Amino acid sequence: CIRDRDNVVLETPFLSLAGRLASSEEQGLLSLAFAPDYATSGYFYVWYTPIGGATVLSRYKVSDDPNVADPNSEQIVLSVSQPFDNHNGGRLQFGPDGMLYLGLGDGGAANDPDQRAQDGSTLLGKLIRIDVNPIHGTYAIPPDNPFVNNSNIMSEIWALGLRNPWKISFDPMTGDLFIADVGQNQREEVNFQPASSSGGENYGWDIMEGTRCIPSQCDLSVLTLPVAEYQHNQGCSVTGGEMYRGSAYPGLYGTYLYGDYCTGNIWGLTFDGNEWGSTLLTTFQTALTTFGLGEDGSIYAAYAASGIYLVSDGEPNVELFRINAGLNDAWYNPLTNGQGFFINVFPDIGQIFLAWFTYDVERPDPSVTAQLGEPGHRWVTAQGTYADNKAVLDIFITEGGIFDAAQPVPTSEKDGEMIVEFSGCNAGMITYNIPSISRQGVVPIERISLDNILLCETLATQAQ
Repeated sequence: CIRDRDNVVLETPFLSLAGRLASSEEQGLLSLAFAPDYATSGYFYVWYTPIGGATVLSRYKVSDDPNVADPNSEQIVLSVSQPFDNHNGGRLQFGPDGMLYLGLGDGGAANDPDQRAQDGSTLLGKLIRIDVNPIHGTYAIPPDNPFVNNSNIMSEIWALGLRNPWKISFDPMTGDLFIADVGQNQREEVNFQPASSSGGENYGWDIMEGTRCIPSQCDLSVLTLPVAEYQHNQGCSVTGGEMYRGSAYPGLYGTYLYGDYCTGNIWGLTFDGNEWGSTLLTTFQTALTTFGLGEDGSIYAAYAASGIYLVSDGEPNVELFRINAGLNDAWYNPLTNGQGFFINVFPDIGQIFLAWFTYDVERPDPSVTAQLGEPGHRWVTAQGTYADNKAVLDIFITEGGIFDAAQPVPTSEKDGEMIVEFSGCNAGMITYNIPSISRQGVVPIERISLDNILLCETLATQAQ
Protein backbone atom coordinates (compact mmCIF):
# COMPACT_ATOMS: atom_id res chain seq x y z
CA CYS A 1 0.00 0.00 0.00
CA ILE A 2 0.99 3.63 -0.40
CA ARG A 3 0.49 6.20 2.34
CA ASP A 4 0.54 9.99 2.30
CA ARG A 5 2.31 12.25 4.79
CA ASP A 6 -0.60 11.85 7.22
CA ASN A 7 -0.16 8.04 7.12
CA VAL A 8 -3.43 7.59 5.24
CA VAL A 9 -3.53 4.67 2.81
CA LEU A 10 -4.05 5.92 -0.76
CA GLU A 11 -6.18 3.88 -3.13
CA THR A 12 -4.41 5.15 -6.25
CA PRO A 13 -0.65 4.58 -6.69
CA PHE A 14 1.50 7.59 -7.48
CA LEU A 15 2.48 6.05 -10.83
CA SER A 16 1.78 2.64 -12.33
CA LEU A 17 3.82 1.08 -15.15
CA ALA A 18 1.93 -2.21 -14.96
CA GLY A 19 1.87 -4.06 -18.26
CA ARG A 20 4.78 -2.07 -19.69
CA LEU A 21 7.75 -3.57 -17.88
CA ALA A 22 9.97 -6.49 -18.79
CA SER A 23 10.27 -8.70 -15.75
CA SER A 24 12.79 -11.48 -16.41
CA GLU A 25 16.14 -11.69 -14.59
CA GLU A 26 16.96 -8.24 -13.12
CA GLN A 27 14.56 -6.16 -15.20
CA GLY A 28 11.65 -4.01 -14.07
CA LEU A 29 11.26 -0.67 -12.31
CA LEU A 30 14.81 0.10 -11.15
CA SER A 31 14.90 3.61 -9.72
CA LEU A 32 13.11 6.91 -9.29
CA ALA A 33 14.49 10.37 -8.48
CA PHE A 34 12.69 13.65 -7.88
CA ALA A 35 14.18 16.77 -9.44
CA PRO A 36 15.83 19.15 -6.94
CA ASP A 37 13.15 21.72 -7.81
CA TYR A 38 10.30 19.19 -7.66
CA ALA A 39 8.33 21.39 -5.26
CA THR A 40 7.90 23.96 -8.03
CA SER A 41 8.47 22.03 -11.27
CA GLY A 42 6.73 18.75 -10.46
CA TYR A 43 9.26 16.76 -12.51
CA PHE A 44 10.64 13.36 -11.55
CA TYR A 45 12.67 10.70 -13.36
CA VAL A 46 12.22 6.94 -13.71
CA TRP A 47 14.78 4.30 -14.76
CA TYR A 48 13.09 1.10 -15.99
CA THR A 49 13.25 -1.74 -18.51
CA PRO A 50 10.27 -1.77 -20.87
CA ILE A 51 9.29 -4.79 -22.91
CA GLY A 52 11.72 -4.95 -25.81
CA GLY A 53 15.21 -5.13 -24.33
CA ALA A 54 16.35 -1.53 -23.73
CA THR A 55 16.67 0.38 -20.46
CA VAL A 56 14.91 3.75 -20.41
CA LEU A 57 15.25 6.99 -18.48
CA SER A 58 11.98 8.95 -18.60
CA ARG A 59 10.79 12.28 -17.26
CA TYR A 60 7.32 12.50 -15.72
CA LYS A 61 5.35 15.31 -14.13
CA VAL A 62 3.01 15.27 -11.18
CA SER A 63 -0.68 15.93 -11.90
CA ASP A 64 -2.87 18.54 -10.24
CA ASP A 65 -3.29 15.98 -7.46
CA PRO A 66 0.04 16.01 -5.56
CA ASN A 67 -0.41 12.32 -4.72
CA VAL A 68 -0.78 11.17 -8.34
CA ALA A 69 1.60 11.55 -11.30
CA ASP A 70 0.35 12.29 -14.80
CA PRO A 71 0.84 8.96 -16.65
CA ASN A 72 0.58 10.74 -20.01
CA SER A 73 3.41 13.17 -19.26
CA GLU A 74 6.23 10.72 -20.03
CA GLN A 75 9.12 12.06 -22.05
CA ILE A 76 11.91 9.61 -22.84
CA VAL A 77 15.20 11.27 -21.95
CA LEU A 78 17.62 8.41 -22.69
CA SER A 79 17.37 4.84 -23.98
CA VAL A 80 20.25 2.36 -23.70
CA SER A 81 20.21 -0.93 -25.57
CA GLN A 82 20.70 -3.97 -23.32
CA PRO A 83 22.24 -7.13 -24.88
CA PHE A 84 21.17 -9.36 -21.94
CA ASP A 85 18.51 -9.39 -19.23
CA ASN A 86 20.81 -8.72 -16.31
CA HIS A 87 23.17 -5.95 -15.16
CA ASN A 88 20.86 -3.02 -15.88
CA GLY A 89 22.44 -0.89 -13.19
CA GLY A 90 20.39 0.37 -10.36
CA ARG A 91 19.94 3.96 -9.30
CA LEU A 92 19.34 7.57 -10.27
CA GLN A 93 20.74 10.24 -7.96
CA PHE A 94 20.81 14.02 -8.28
CA GLY A 95 24.17 15.24 -7.07
CA PRO A 96 24.83 18.37 -4.99
CA ASP A 97 25.62 20.08 -8.32
CA GLY A 98 22.08 19.47 -9.61
CA MET A 99 23.28 17.03 -12.27
CA LEU A 100 21.72 13.56 -12.62
CA TYR A 101 24.06 10.63 -11.98
CA LEU A 102 23.15 7.14 -13.19
CA GLY A 103 25.05 3.88 -12.70
CA LEU A 104 24.71 1.45 -15.61
CA GLY A 105 25.72 -2.21 -15.57
CA ASP A 106 27.96 -3.77 -18.20
CA GLY A 107 25.03 -5.20 -20.18
CA GLY A 108 24.93 -8.61 -18.64
CA ALA A 109 25.77 -12.24 -19.17
CA ALA A 110 28.91 -13.08 -17.19
CA ASN A 111 32.53 -11.89 -17.31
CA ASP A 112 31.62 -8.90 -19.54
CA PRO A 113 31.93 -10.88 -22.80
CA ASP A 114 32.35 -7.82 -25.02
CA GLN A 115 34.45 -5.85 -22.49
CA ARG A 116 31.89 -3.04 -22.42
CA ALA A 117 32.93 -1.72 -19.02
CA GLN A 118 36.26 -0.58 -20.49
CA ASP A 119 34.81 0.48 -23.87
CA GLY A 120 34.31 4.25 -24.08
CA SER A 121 31.97 3.94 -27.07
CA THR A 122 29.12 2.56 -24.93
CA LEU A 123 27.40 3.78 -21.76
CA LEU A 124 27.24 0.25 -20.39
CA GLY A 125 29.46 -0.38 -17.38
CA LYS A 126 29.70 3.34 -16.63
CA LEU A 127 28.61 6.05 -14.28
CA ILE A 128 27.12 8.83 -16.37
CA ARG A 129 26.42 12.48 -15.47
CA ILE A 130 23.92 14.52 -17.45
CA ASP A 131 21.95 17.76 -17.15
CA VAL A 132 18.26 16.88 -17.40
CA ASN A 133 16.88 20.39 -16.92
CA PRO A 134 13.82 20.46 -19.23
CA ILE A 135 15.14 23.59 -20.94
CA HIS A 136 17.46 21.18 -22.82
CA GLY A 137 14.60 19.09 -24.16
CA THR A 138 15.96 15.66 -23.24
CA TYR A 139 19.35 16.31 -21.67
CA ALA A 140 22.61 18.21 -22.14
CA ILE A 141 26.22 17.21 -21.50
CA PRO A 142 27.73 19.20 -18.61
CA PRO A 143 30.72 21.04 -20.09
CA ASP A 144 32.95 19.94 -17.21
CA ASN A 145 32.40 16.22 -17.76
CA PRO A 146 35.86 14.59 -17.94
CA PHE A 147 35.68 13.17 -21.48
CA VAL A 148 33.97 16.04 -23.31
CA ASN A 149 36.97 16.57 -25.57
CA ASN A 150 37.88 12.89 -25.96
CA SER A 151 36.58 11.48 -29.25
CA ASN A 152 37.12 7.91 -28.02
CA ILE A 153 34.87 8.16 -24.97
CA MET A 154 31.22 9.25 -24.88
CA SER A 155 30.77 12.66 -23.28
CA GLU A 156 28.03 11.47 -20.91
CA ILE A 157 30.52 9.24 -19.08
CA TRP A 158 31.69 10.40 -15.66
CA ALA A 159 33.52 7.20 -14.64
CA LEU A 160 34.04 3.73 -16.09
CA GLY A 161 34.96 0.17 -15.14
CA LEU A 162 31.73 -0.91 -13.40
CA ARG A 163 30.10 -4.34 -13.53
CA ASN A 164 26.67 -3.67 -12.01
CA PRO A 165 26.53 -0.66 -9.63
CA TRP A 166 23.88 -1.58 -7.04
CA LYS A 167 23.64 1.14 -5.86
CA ILE A 168 25.05 4.69 -5.79
CA SER A 169 24.46 7.37 -3.14
CA PHE A 170 25.78 10.77 -2.08
CA ASP A 171 26.80 11.75 1.42
CA PRO A 172 24.22 14.48 2.15
CA MET A 173 26.74 16.41 4.24
CA THR A 174 29.92 16.32 2.13
CA GLY A 175 28.74 15.45 -1.39
CA ASP A 176 31.05 12.42 -1.53
CA LEU A 177 29.79 9.57 -3.72
CA PHE A 178 29.66 5.86 -2.85
CA ILE A 179 29.31 3.21 -5.57
CA ALA A 180 28.60 -0.39 -4.58
CA ASP A 181 29.54 -2.68 -7.47
CA VAL A 182 28.39 -6.30 -7.68
CA GLY A 183 31.23 -8.78 -8.27
CA GLN A 184 31.56 -11.84 -10.48
CA ASN A 185 32.81 -14.99 -8.75
CA GLN A 186 34.87 -13.91 -5.77
CA ARG A 187 34.55 -10.33 -4.47
CA GLU A 188 32.02 -7.58 -3.82
CA GLU A 189 33.19 -3.98 -3.57
CA VAL A 190 32.36 -0.44 -2.46
CA ASN A 191 34.00 2.42 -4.36
CA PHE A 192 34.42 5.98 -3.15
CA GLN A 193 34.58 9.21 -5.16
CA PRO A 194 35.29 12.38 -3.15
CA ALA A 195 33.20 15.47 -3.79
CA SER A 196 36.35 17.20 -5.06
CA SER A 197 36.67 14.70 -7.93
CA SER A 198 36.48 16.01 -11.49
CA GLY A 199 35.48 12.54 -12.72
CA GLY A 200 37.28 10.17 -15.03
CA GLU A 201 37.96 7.37 -12.53
CA ASN A 202 38.31 3.79 -13.77
CA TYR A 203 37.00 1.39 -11.12
CA GLY A 204 38.62 -1.62 -12.71
CA TRP A 205 36.07 -4.07 -14.09
CA ASP A 206 36.79 -6.29 -16.00
CA ILE A 207 40.50 -5.87 -15.41
CA MET A 208 39.92 -6.29 -11.70
CA GLU A 209 37.29 -7.73 -9.38
CA GLY A 210 37.66 -5.82 -6.13
CA THR A 211 41.40 -5.63 -5.49
CA ARG A 212 42.05 -8.90 -7.35
CA CYS A 213 43.63 -8.68 -10.79
CA ILE A 214 41.72 -10.94 -13.17
CA PRO A 215 44.76 -11.46 -15.40
CA SER A 216 47.88 -12.47 -13.47
CA GLN A 217 49.00 -8.84 -13.40
CA CYS A 218 47.37 -5.46 -14.01
CA ASP A 219 48.45 -1.83 -13.92
CA LEU A 220 47.03 -0.45 -10.67
CA SER A 221 48.34 3.05 -11.38
CA VAL A 222 45.50 3.77 -13.81
CA LEU A 223 42.73 2.24 -11.67
CA THR A 224 40.81 3.41 -8.60
CA LEU A 225 40.67 0.64 -6.00
CA PRO A 226 37.64 0.05 -3.75
CA VAL A 227 37.62 1.30 -0.16
CA ALA A 228 35.87 -1.87 1.03
CA GLU A 229 35.42 -5.39 -0.28
CA TYR A 230 34.34 -8.80 0.94
CA GLN A 231 34.67 -12.30 -0.46
CA HIS A 232 31.91 -14.74 -1.30
CA ASN A 233 32.20 -16.60 1.97
CA GLN A 234 30.43 -13.54 3.44
CA GLY A 235 27.82 -13.03 0.74
CA CYS A 236 27.21 -13.01 -3.00
CA SER A 237 25.89 -9.62 -4.13
CA VAL A 238 26.52 -6.22 -2.55
CA THR A 239 23.62 -3.84 -1.92
CA GLY A 240 24.83 -0.26 -1.69
CA GLY A 241 23.42 1.91 1.06
CA GLU A 242 23.49 5.38 2.56
CA MET A 243 25.66 7.60 4.72
CA TYR A 244 24.00 8.30 8.09
CA ARG A 245 23.87 12.01 8.94
CA GLY A 246 20.81 11.97 11.19
CA SER A 247 20.65 12.93 14.86
CA ALA A 248 18.57 10.09 16.36
CA TYR A 249 21.47 7.60 16.51
CA PRO A 250 24.72 9.46 17.27
CA GLY A 251 26.70 6.22 17.26
CA LEU A 252 25.99 5.78 13.55
CA TYR A 253 26.83 9.35 12.54
CA GLY A 254 29.36 9.40 9.71
CA THR A 255 28.83 5.71 8.92
CA TYR A 256 28.07 4.43 5.42
CA LEU A 257 25.73 1.46 5.72
CA TYR A 258 25.73 -1.27 3.07
CA GLY A 259 24.74 -4.92 2.94
CA ASP A 260 24.60 -8.21 1.06
CA TYR A 261 21.59 -9.55 -0.83
CA CYS A 262 22.21 -13.23 -0.07
CA THR A 263 23.23 -13.26 3.58
CA GLY A 264 21.48 -10.19 4.96
CA ASN A 265 24.75 -8.94 6.42
CA ILE A 266 24.87 -5.18 7.05
CA TRP A 267 28.24 -3.46 7.46
CA GLY A 268 29.22 0.01 8.60
CA LEU A 269 32.02 1.76 6.68
CA THR A 270 33.88 4.68 8.29
CA PHE A 271 36.95 6.80 7.58
CA ASP A 272 39.20 7.91 10.46
CA GLY A 273 41.11 10.49 8.45
CA ASN A 274 43.78 8.01 7.37
CA GLU A 275 42.11 4.77 6.37
CA TRP A 276 38.75 3.12 5.80
CA GLY A 277 37.38 0.48 8.13
CA SER A 278 34.39 -1.81 7.66
CA THR A 279 32.59 -3.52 10.56
CA LEU A 280 29.85 -6.15 10.43
CA LEU A 281 26.97 -4.58 12.35
CA THR A 282 24.20 -7.14 12.05
CA THR A 283 22.79 -10.03 10.03
CA PHE A 284 19.05 -9.80 9.43
CA GLN A 285 17.24 -11.33 6.46
CA THR A 286 18.14 -12.42 2.96
CA ALA A 287 16.95 -10.63 -0.20
CA LEU A 288 18.22 -7.22 0.97
CA THR A 289 17.43 -5.26 -2.20
CA THR A 290 17.98 -1.62 -1.35
CA PHE A 291 18.44 1.07 1.29
CA GLY A 292 16.55 4.35 1.47
CA LEU A 293 17.15 7.72 3.12
CA GLY A 294 14.43 9.59 5.01
CA GLU A 295 14.02 13.35 5.16
CA ASP A 296 15.25 13.33 8.76
CA GLY A 297 18.39 11.37 7.85
CA SER A 298 17.00 7.99 8.90
CA ILE A 299 18.15 4.97 6.88
CA TYR A 300 15.79 2.18 5.91
CA ALA A 301 16.55 -1.31 4.56
CA ALA A 302 14.11 -2.97 2.12
CA TYR A 303 13.78 -6.74 1.76
CA ALA A 304 12.08 -8.37 -1.21
CA ALA A 305 10.13 -10.86 0.85
CA SER A 306 9.27 -9.03 4.05
CA GLY A 307 9.11 -5.24 3.86
CA ILE A 308 10.97 -2.10 4.93
CA TYR A 309 12.82 -1.68 8.24
CA LEU A 310 14.42 1.24 10.07
CA VAL A 311 18.14 0.76 10.69
CA SER A 312 19.15 1.82 14.20
CA ASP A 313 21.73 1.14 16.89
CA GLY A 314 19.26 1.18 19.77
CA GLU A 315 16.80 3.65 21.21
CA PRO A 316 16.73 6.97 19.31
CA ASN A 317 18.15 10.14 20.75
CA VAL A 318 15.04 12.26 21.12
CA GLU A 319 16.95 15.44 21.93
CA LEU A 320 16.72 17.44 18.73
CA PHE A 321 19.17 20.28 18.20
CA ARG A 322 17.37 23.63 18.29
CA ILE A 323 18.32 26.81 16.47
CA ASN A 324 19.49 29.57 18.81
CA ALA A 325 21.36 32.87 18.82
CA GLY A 326 24.66 31.05 19.35
CA LEU A 327 24.59 30.30 15.61
CA ASN A 328 25.12 33.99 14.85
CA ASP A 329 28.44 33.94 13.04
CA ALA A 330 30.34 33.81 9.76
CA TRP A 331 30.07 30.45 8.00
CA TYR A 332 31.52 28.97 4.81
CA ASN A 333 31.10 26.12 2.32
CA PRO A 334 33.97 23.66 3.02
CA LEU A 335 33.61 22.07 -0.44
CA THR A 336 34.03 25.21 -2.55
CA ASN A 337 36.44 28.12 -2.29
CA GLY A 338 34.98 31.60 -2.21
CA GLN A 339 31.55 31.09 -0.64
CA GLY A 340 30.67 32.68 2.68
CA PHE A 341 27.56 33.14 4.79
CA PHE A 342 26.50 35.53 7.53
CA ILE A 343 23.79 34.10 9.76
CA ASN A 344 21.73 36.08 12.26
CA VAL A 345 19.10 34.44 14.46
CA PHE A 346 16.44 36.65 16.06
CA PRO A 347 14.81 34.55 18.82
CA ASP A 348 12.35 37.29 19.83
CA ILE A 349 10.57 37.06 16.48
CA GLY A 350 11.55 33.49 15.57
CA GLN A 351 13.29 34.45 12.34
CA ILE A 352 16.65 34.02 10.64
CA PHE A 353 18.40 36.40 8.27
CA LEU A 354 21.11 34.90 6.04
CA ALA A 355 23.46 36.60 3.59
CA TRP A 356 25.23 34.38 1.05
CA PHE A 357 28.12 35.87 -0.89
CA THR A 358 30.97 34.87 -3.14
CA TYR A 359 34.24 36.77 -3.14
CA ASP A 360 36.28 36.78 -6.31
CA VAL A 361 40.04 37.32 -6.40
CA GLU A 362 39.49 40.00 -9.02
CA ARG A 363 36.68 42.46 -8.50
CA PRO A 364 34.00 41.78 -11.13
CA ASP A 365 32.67 44.42 -13.44
CA PRO A 366 29.51 45.94 -11.91
CA SER A 367 27.60 45.30 -15.15
CA VAL A 368 28.02 41.51 -14.93
CA THR A 369 24.77 39.71 -14.15
CA ALA A 370 24.81 38.03 -10.75
CA GLN A 371 24.95 34.22 -10.89
CA LEU A 372 25.59 31.88 -8.00
CA GLY A 373 29.16 30.66 -7.96
CA GLU A 374 30.25 32.59 -11.05
CA PRO A 375 32.40 35.72 -11.36
CA GLY A 376 30.21 38.74 -10.95
CA HIS A 377 28.03 37.35 -8.18
CA ARG A 378 27.36 39.85 -5.41
CA TRP A 379 24.96 38.63 -2.71
CA VAL A 380 21.94 36.46 -2.15
CA THR A 381 19.94 37.21 0.97
CA ALA A 382 17.33 35.04 2.63
CA GLN A 383 15.00 35.43 5.57
CA GLY A 384 12.17 33.52 7.21
CA THR A 385 10.99 31.58 10.22
CA TYR A 386 12.51 28.61 12.03
CA ALA A 387 11.40 25.81 14.32
CA ASP A 388 13.57 23.24 16.11
CA ASN A 389 16.62 22.69 13.83
CA LYS A 390 15.09 23.83 10.52
CA ALA A 391 14.47 27.21 8.90
CA VAL A 392 12.47 27.88 5.73
CA LEU A 393 13.64 31.10 4.11
CA ASP A 394 12.62 33.23 1.14
CA ILE A 395 15.52 34.02 -1.21
CA PHE A 396 16.17 37.46 -2.72
CA ILE A 397 18.81 38.11 -5.37
CA THR A 398 20.35 41.46 -4.58
CA GLU A 399 21.03 44.46 -6.76
CA GLY A 400 24.29 46.39 -6.39
CA GLY A 401 27.02 45.97 -3.85
CA ILE A 402 30.25 44.03 -4.13
CA PHE A 403 31.54 41.90 -1.23
CA ASP A 404 33.69 44.62 0.34
CA ALA A 405 31.77 47.64 -0.91
CA ALA A 406 28.18 48.88 -0.76
CA GLN A 407 25.46 47.11 1.17
CA PRO A 408 23.31 44.66 -0.82
CA VAL A 409 19.83 45.77 -1.75
CA PRO A 410 17.34 42.90 -2.10
CA THR A 411 14.86 42.79 -4.92
CA SER A 412 11.23 43.47 -4.07
CA GLU A 413 9.92 39.96 -4.83
CA LYS A 414 11.39 36.69 -3.68
CA ASP A 415 13.39 34.67 -6.22
CA GLY A 416 13.26 31.26 -4.58
CA GLU A 417 13.31 29.28 -1.36
CA MET A 418 15.98 27.95 0.94
CA ILE A 419 15.83 25.33 3.69
CA VAL A 420 18.56 25.50 6.33
CA GLU A 421 18.95 22.50 8.68
CA PHE A 422 21.46 22.44 11.53
CA SER A 423 22.71 19.10 12.90
CA GLY A 424 24.64 20.88 15.65
CA CYS A 425 26.46 24.05 16.59
CA ASN A 426 29.08 23.72 13.86
CA ALA A 427 27.35 21.96 10.97
CA GLY A 428 24.41 22.64 8.73
CA MET A 429 23.00 21.97 5.30
CA ILE A 430 21.41 24.43 2.87
CA THR A 431 19.02 23.22 0.18
CA TYR A 432 18.10 25.97 -2.27
CA ASN A 433 15.96 26.43 -5.36
CA ILE A 434 16.01 29.66 -7.38
CA PRO A 435 13.70 29.25 -10.42
CA SER A 436 14.41 32.75 -11.72
CA ILE A 437 17.97 31.74 -12.64
CA SER A 438 17.37 27.97 -12.94
CA ARG A 439 19.67 27.18 -10.04
CA GLN A 440 19.20 24.61 -7.30
CA GLY A 441 21.43 22.50 -5.12
CA VAL A 442 22.66 21.45 -1.70
CA VAL A 443 25.45 23.25 0.20
CA PRO A 444 27.06 22.12 3.49
CA ILE A 445 28.12 24.91 5.86
CA GLU A 446 30.58 25.15 8.75
CA ARG A 447 31.68 27.99 10.99
CA ILE A 448 34.74 29.99 10.05
CA SER A 449 35.57 30.49 13.74
CA LEU A 450 34.59 28.39 16.77
CA ASP A 451 34.34 31.34 19.17
CA ASN A 452 30.55 31.05 19.64
CA ILE A 453 30.38 27.27 19.98
CA LEU A 454 30.12 27.33 23.79
CA LEU A 455 27.29 29.91 23.71
CA CYS A 456 25.45 27.85 21.10
CA GLU A 457 25.78 24.63 23.10
CA THR A 458 24.60 26.35 26.27
CA LEU A 459 21.55 27.87 24.58
CA ALA A 460 20.74 24.58 22.84
CA THR A 461 20.75 22.80 26.22
CA GLN A 462 18.49 25.44 27.75
CA ALA A 463 16.02 25.01 24.90
CA GLN A 464 15.50 21.28 25.56
